[in-house]
Amino acid sequence: MRAALPGAEVTVHGSATDPAALDPWSDLDVRIVLDAPVDVEAVLGAPIWAFQHSLTESRAVVRTVLVDGRAVDLSVDGGPVVLPEPAPDAAIRFDAALAAARFGRGSELIGLHLTLGIVRETLVQGMLLADRREGTDHHRFATAQDARARETLAVVDGTLSPRTALAAYMQYGRWRRELDPSYRPDGTGLEALIRRGTDGRDG
Repeated sequence: MRAALPGAEVTVHGSATDPAALDPWSDLDVRIVLDAPVDVEAVLGAPIWAFQHSLTESRAVVRTVLVDGRAVDLSVDGGPVVLPEPAPDAAIRFDAALAAARFGRGSELIGLHLTLGIVRETLVQGMLLADRREGTDHHRFATAQDARARETLAVVDGTLSPRTALAAYMQYGRWRRELDPSYRPDGTGLEALIRRGTDGRDG
């Protein structure tokens, strides 16, 4: 990052400064001070798979998951950040990555909470499908889609693990693609994150 941003102040903070606090799910926290635009993908040296971006008067915070599974949180003071166009399912991707890391650390309450949020969004796709197929958004009685509702719970039926988050994301993708054939789910960054977190073992 320092090589990509000559003249910038680049400081690592968080768990990366304390080896005892690191684990395979740790992200890298970096503060950048630079009075010039910061191209985040160029600085990180890899395509971004998912990101969250927030902005105050003086600081931009970008939380990223790269396509190779690395997780990097940037706090940028000074110049604006340059980011790629977000994926059409950007929020779902990011929640799935957070859920995988939580499950990986044994935090099943938070991991399941995040995963059930994805399941809920999957059900939204099912409701939209029902609206389309019935030609109305007013349904007094069951539709053919209602018989599929319990399918969504299959992803959390059994042992909870990082792959639970992946299963939820891919299920969301299948249902959304039924609604929008141009949509393509992409789990590559999440799969890479899980491989890193589990050291290549079955997550």
